[in-house]
Amino acid sequence: MSSFFVSSDKVKTGQTFVAVPSENGLDYRPGGRIDLYIPPTSKFIDLSQSKLKMNVSIAMPSETAGEVCRLQLDAQTGLHSLIRSVRVFTGRKTALLEEIEGYDVLSALRFDYEKNQSMINKRVLTDGATGYDPACRGTKGTTKTECGNCFSNPYFPKETGTQTANFANSDFQVVTGELELNTGLFRNEAVFPALLTDGLFVEILLQDSKKVFRQLDSTVKDRRAALNPIFFSKNGSDSAAGLESGSFADGGTSDTLFIDRANNQTSVDTFPFVVGQSVALALTDNSSFTTTDAHITRIELITGSAVGTSKIKITLNAAITNNLGVNVGGNAAADAYLISQSVEKKASFDPTYTVSNVEMVVAQISVPDGYENSMMAMMREGGTMNYDYRSYTNYRYSQVSSDLVANIRLPLIESRASSILCVPTDASVYSAKQALSASLTYLIDQDPEDVVNRSNRSGLVGVVDELQNYQLIYDGKINPSRRVDVTKISNRKSISQQWCIEAEKALAMADIEPLSFRAFRENFFIGRALALGQNAVYDARGKDFALQVEYTGDTGPAKNHLWMNFVAHIRRLVIKQGGIQVEV
Repeated sequence: MSSFFVSSDKVKTGQTFVAVPSENGLDYRPGGRIDLYIPPTSKFIDLSQSKLKMNVSIAMPSETAGEVCRLQLDAQTGLHSLIRSVRVFTGRKTALLEEIEGYDVLSALRFDYEKNQSMINKRVLTDGATGYDPACRGTKGTTKTECGNCFSNPYFPKETGTQTANFANSDFQVVTGELELNTGLFRNEAVFPALLTDGLFVEILLQDSKKVFRQLDSTVKDRRAALNPIFFSKNGSDSAAGLESGSFADGGTSDTLFIDRANNQTSVDTFPFVVGQSVALALTDNSSFTTTDAHITRIELITGSAVGTSKIKITLNAAITNNLGVNVGGNAAADAYLISQSVEKKASFDPTYTVSNVEMVVAQISVPDGYENSMMAMMREGGTMNYDYRSYTNYRYSQVSSDLVANIRLPLIESRASSILCVPTDASVYSAKQALSASLTYLIDQDPEDVVNRSNRSGLVGVVDELQNYQLIYDGKINPSRRVDVTKISNRKSISQQWCIEAEKALAMADIEPLSFRAFRENFFIGRALALGQNAVYDARGKDFALQVEYTGDTGPAKNHLWMNFVAHIRRLVIKQGGIQVEV
């Protein structure tokens, strides 16, 4: 009886990881350049399994009492927000394989739309991102936020017990990240032949410091103000007499504040403020009052019959004055939220970061000598190796706010394009102080529960900013045939169905799996799939490509825009005995 299965010889492979350190320094500052060279001795590498490893430490500009606060990097993108651009070359910069300008913008778009809870948890572990923690939940109906986590935040430890020492730069934790770079080559699962390209050279440019830092959403007045701790009274008592005497009368002064248990303010480790942080109070309509320069000197949890239910008590270095025009706290009808003033009251506030211990952990693939020798022999005999990979080209376009109808011309040169993602970022120039306080940035929404919600990611995400409709024109045709209406998104009331359909197709064809559209208002973009189907492509060469946008609403756009137009396409690396060529 003959056998129906014959075991044939297979190429046996193994995988090892080798760390390649950066070449041009040990520590890197904002705006710096990181050079990494993967030598040809690695031979065959799996770039999709290779990781960029780094340590990041952050520092406030001052440790003086009244000028300190908790800071972190962007909650959604983590350490990716530090990378402004990535260039990948063969050899020692002999041939440019891909260049992604606006890497942080593209990463933010991917992470905002390609996410589920498992992906978020993984990014928290490896990318320096922060996730939503129920311990820091709001109880006043505010929307969920990843930037309100003071309980399990990787950038600073949670505080426990009575706090009397001022928060300092030494309290920030060094964050270690292992990043999977969001470039075409580093997402390609095909094995890369480094021995035929004289290795790979990776050049990374770091972002300016004023664009990467965030305050906790539960401390600023223009980011979900209702999530902030709520003032309870001056004495903390639950009794009727205590509530009467504990009200903060209009014109009165106090150097002690008891915090309501709402928004889960039931222990010191969920309290978002720190000792040394300057504070004030704000009414629920987002109006605040000026105070003396008062900062926190003590944070403690008070229990016992004097207060009834346990409450957090903060002690200030000086009394603050209630000039809100109404009584707050106690048995008064008005509520007041605690807000940070450490950044807002200073003339300038410029934190910085340091990147250190940078290395590329390269996944080397081991193959038998016979396989390698056979491949090299074929190359010497005039053979050609083609290596296809997806990449992104960024065509930037600047639009002023007075330009109500814009015709954005894009000189595409890609022979195998698949999708275009147009991200209208806020091009306003903000100081680090303005970006951190978010008092002048783009208004995302004014939901009653949030009170007000302004963007703390200016320049990193897209803003719809009163856009009414858009159309794309290429190859002499209007695509889609009718204008795509986005007024429901601009009105901050709902979502536009046709925009969703176009955006989902565009993301899928750009190798971004559209798993969540929760960020459609916080990170708006215009998408168009240039081809549909697996491995489908569109030849964009010689086409007059234009995006037409109209802001002809009642008010017009509030911000200048820098459009980041990412064209997803497939590139081909052609390796011959005579040299290397990149086909775009």
